[in-house]
Amino acid sequence: MSMPSRRRAVRRPRRVQVHFWRQGDSTPYIGYTTNISLTGMFIATNSPVTSGSRIRIEVIDRDRGFMMEGVVAHARKTPVELARLNQSGMGVRFLSVEELVRELIPAGVAETEEVPREAAPRPGPPVPPPTEPMPAAAPPPKPAPPPSQPVAVTAPRPVVIVPPPSPPPRRPPVPVEPSGGSFTVRFSGVEEFLEVYRRDILQGGLFVSTRYPARLQETVNVELYPPGLVVDPVVVRARVVQRFEPQSETGSPNLLSGMGLELLDVPSLLERLSPVIERLRGLQLRPPAV
Repeated sequence: MSMPSRRRAVRRPRRVQVHFWRQGDSTPYIGYTTNISLTGMFIATNSPVTSGSRIRIEVIDRDRGFMMEGVVAHARKTPVELARLNQSGMGVRFLSVEELVRELIPAGVAETEEVPREAAPRPGPPVPPPTEPMPAAAPPPKPAPPPSQPVAVTAPRPVVIVPPPSPPPRRPPVPVEPSGGSFTVRFSGVEEFLEVYRRDILQGGLFVSTRYPARLQETVNVELYPPGLVVDPVVVRARVVQRFEPQSETGSPNLLSGMGLELLDVPSLLERLSPVIERLRGLQLRPPAV
C-alpha cells in the first residue's frame, strides 16, 4: 500500500538568489532556489542549516524582493566529490501569518479564556395585550380626476455604434541565436561572482541562464566578465549536460530556461581565475569611500 504524499502545493522550477539568516546571526548566507511553491522552497547552498532551525529569508528577484520566515524541514550536506550528483541544500517550509501571530499570544490563553459576551437584558413585567381600537368613520370619496390629454410619443432614433479600427497584428520578436556557440555571463556584483565561484566553478560546473540553450553534449564557449575590474573576459570551454527548454509543456515561458555546463580543463581555469579572485576579495574587504 503506497503512502499518500504529504506535499499539498505543487512546486515549480525557479532559480532566484536568496539571502538567509539563522536566529542570532548578523551575517547572511547566500543561496539560490531550485524549486518553489506557495508553502515552501528548496534552497541550494553550501551552508545548509540543520533540520528544525528557524531562518529568515530575503528573496532577491531583479529590482524587487521580499522577506519571509521559515523552518528547515530537511537538509543535506553533500561532499565535494559528489556535488555533481546531489547538490547541498535544504527544504524550507514557510511560516504562515497565523503561526507568527500565535507566537505573540501567551501559551494556553487562546484555548482557555473566552471573550465575555454582552449581558442579556433582564425580563420585565408582562405587557398586557393591546386592545382593539374603535373603527373610524370612512373618509368621503375623492372626486374623479379630469381626463388627461393624450401625449404624442416619438420613436427613438437608432444609434449606430462604429467599432474602432482593430490594431495591426504585432509581429513576434525574431529570435537571435548566439553566434558560434558562444555565451556571455555578467554579474551584478562582487559578492555574486564569488558565490558562483565557490558554489559552481570550484565543483567543475556552471549554470547559464539563456533563452537559447545549446544542444546536449555540445561544446560551447562562455565569456565570464568579472565585476568591478577592467580586465578581459575569462573564456571558459564547457560541455552541455543539462538543458532547460525556453517553454514548458503547456506553452508558457519557462523561468528556468538555460543550460547546465560541465567545465573542461578545470585546473587551467582555476589558475587563470586565481588573480581575479584575489583582486575581487580585496575589493570586497576595502572600506567604502566617505
